[in-house]
Amino acid sequence: MHRNQGTPDASQDTPLFDLVFQRISESPGGGVPFSDWMALALYHPEHGYYSRGRDGGSFREIGCRGDFYTSVSVGETFGFLLAHRIASEWETGFARGRPFVVVEQGGHDGQLARDILAGLRELGSPLLETLEYRLVEPREELRKSLESHFSANPDPAIRVVSSLREASAPIGIFLCNELLDAFPVDLLLFEDGLWHERQVGWNAAAHHPEFVTRPLRPEWTDFVAALGAGFPEGYGTEICPMLDEWVAEVAALFTRGLWWIIDYGYERADYYLPRRSSGTLRGYRGHRSTEDPFAHPGKQDLTCHVDFTRVEEAAVRTGLSRRAFTDQHHFLMEAARPWLLSLEGRTPEASTAKRLRQFQTLTHPSLMGQQFKVMELTRNGS
Repeated sequence: MHRNQGTPDASQDTPLFDLVFQRISESPGGGVPFSDWMALALYHPEHGYYSRGRDGGSFREIGCRGDFYTSVSVGETFGFLLAHRIASEWETGFARGRPFVVVEQGGHDGQLARDILAGLRELGSPLLETLEYRLVEPREELRKSLESHFSANPDPAIRVVSSLREASAPIGIFLCNELLDAFPVDLLLFEDGLWHERQVGWNAAAHHPEFVTRPLRPEWTDFVAALGAGFPEGYGTEICPMLDEWVAEVAALFTRGLWWIIDYGYERADYYLPRRSSGTLRGYRGHRSTEDPFAHPGKQDLTCHVDFTRVEEAAVRTGLSRRAFTDQHHFLMEAARPWLLSLEGRTPEASTAKRLRQFQTLTHPSLMGQQFKVMELTRNGS
């Protein structure tokens, strides 16, 4: 759609602007939910942030050459420690059940899968005799890239599937690391003593999307009522519209299983503190944070913290129960205990010293140790 109003900012005028302008022009209210914009910016098949990497590559770069770091980009130690936990759970909680499946969603280029399997091989775990590792990637182009990636360096334990339904099994472990923080959210605003919604409109003079305030949609009435009172004027926060449906899908994976959701976020009492008045929505580009979600569309990451209480409530409705909620420091310290004990009295080799440095980054309270949380959900006593 051609637009000739105003002077576009060359750093921001991308095909995504045309798409959102068209969506807004077709909307009877003159605005679209922010979740629509976020979904376009992150997941549009051609122009979305996660649809292709830098210079048209298959996968978005993570780490020093990307826009942010993850536990996986720190090195292979994260997968090595998860391998310890998975092997321990299989041997104890699952009584060496067979066949056994690990399902990972949001696995990017599959590096965590490779690190976990390498860790299991280093342990000499008999789990490898029965394990199938299923990577869920619903986006066709990225799924093809993953399949091509693994065909060049195959691992017989890994299978790429298109949906959670296709990944289901009688028993297993579900794992997602930094997945929910990239789910599209709607934005809520407390103003004039009432809750409203911040949607995306179009500023024709500036040739740019902008926030517009709209009445709260009925689907969020019960949610904001449950938050109670005491919010200051202009308080903003967010809610993920697809969370309940997603939890129901992952809960249906196993008859008997364990679910690990690893991400940054809070339980509700901390998430919706009145002092957290601007919400948690942030953009990241080149390891710099921005609060402008409309800048560099398709070229910056958009992310929100996870409301883990809402995750738990949705899980309970599906028959799951909370086994634990902790931070990454405590979760990985428990996983690392056998490995650390094995190092006592030994002078570490270069490879071990490197792993210890990575371990410190993953668990240090001022680095990743407290930043990331881990929710463990279970069914049938796993």
